[in-house]
Amino acid sequence: MTSASPFEVSYGRNIAQRLGAAIGPAIVVAHPEPWEHLRDVWGSEPLALVTPGDLSKGFLDGLARDLPGADAVVGIGGGSAMDTAKWIHWRREISLHQVPSLPSVDACFTRMTALRDGSNVRYEGDAVPEMVYVDYELMRAAPLAMIRAGIGDVLSCHTARFDWELAVRNGHGPAWDDVAAAASLASICELEAIAELVHEATDEGLRRLMEQHREIGWRCHELGHARFEEGSEHFFAYCFEHVTGRTILHGEIVAVGVLIMSALQDNAPDRARAIVKAAGTRHSPATLDLSWEEIDTTLRMLPQFVAAGGYWYSLANELTVDTSVFALARAALS
Repeated sequence: MTSASPFEVSYGRNIAQRLGAAIGPAIVVAHPEPWEHLRDVWGSEPLALVTPGDLSKGFLDGLARDLPGADAVVGIGGGSAMDTAKWIHWRREISLHQVPSLPSVDACFTRMTALRDGSNVRYEGDAVPEMVYVDYELMRAAPLAMIRAGIGDVLSCHTARFDWELAVRNGHGPAWDDVAAAASLASICELEAIAELVHEATDEGLRRLMEQHREIGWRCHELGHARFEEGSEHFFAYCFEHVTGRTILHGEIVAVGVLIMSALQDNAPDRARAIVKAAGTRHSPATLDLSWEEIDTTLRMLPQFVAAGGYWYSLANELTVDTSVFALARAALS
């Protein structure tokens, strides 16, 4: 497995300005906030402006079918904008350009779209953009809390690697890969090194965090799975959404999942907590407007949820949820 990524990336300040003029007439899939930041300096009028939201296959297929003819599609914003643009590119066979406005998900560096199927997430499609444009000023236009949430999908390597090893010991695939497992550990070391830079949203911090997302995205493609990066911490996040009907910023609810599950795994929870605190990522129930009842209910439902959803085997499958589990969760988030 090589470390080279086919995803071309351009880093810089204000590089998204006039990008529309350079790309030419295109379908633009954009979240309202980053589009408001870029609209007057984009440089061309979109052939169609799509606000992302529904990630079901039926909706995305209808969208791709009904949009006007175009030679290019541009995703601007967070994960759902990236994924929607990828689907349109794949279905229409037109060029793809990605402009992430947050360093909180790796969707601009993954080839498949994360489809929503009820409460489950499944992956389909194949998309490689012409270029990913990481505009530091566009990212810094977002609230700092949204930037600091960017560690979530890298921090998840900490608990996901543990779950992968547990699964393999218990006879569950996918097969263990020493290189990918070592890369997971390297990602956590890099996150420790840049946490304070992410906290301050420096150019270097944003670039190095996005490079981690880039490497993780390519590793997913090479392995054909995200087992090294997605485990019980993500399943906790999905279960929380299922139980509560609420959506918390992805990187934050995943960070909450890492803190809780690393404590339940007895897997260096202090290390995970130190990274979260150094980055300034919100994780306490008070700052995220979470109730302990929601967290307890999510944990109580988690073993049934992962079994019913067919998620990869993890510690979530082995949990016996009792008062000791609730106590560990409270200590992890305190």
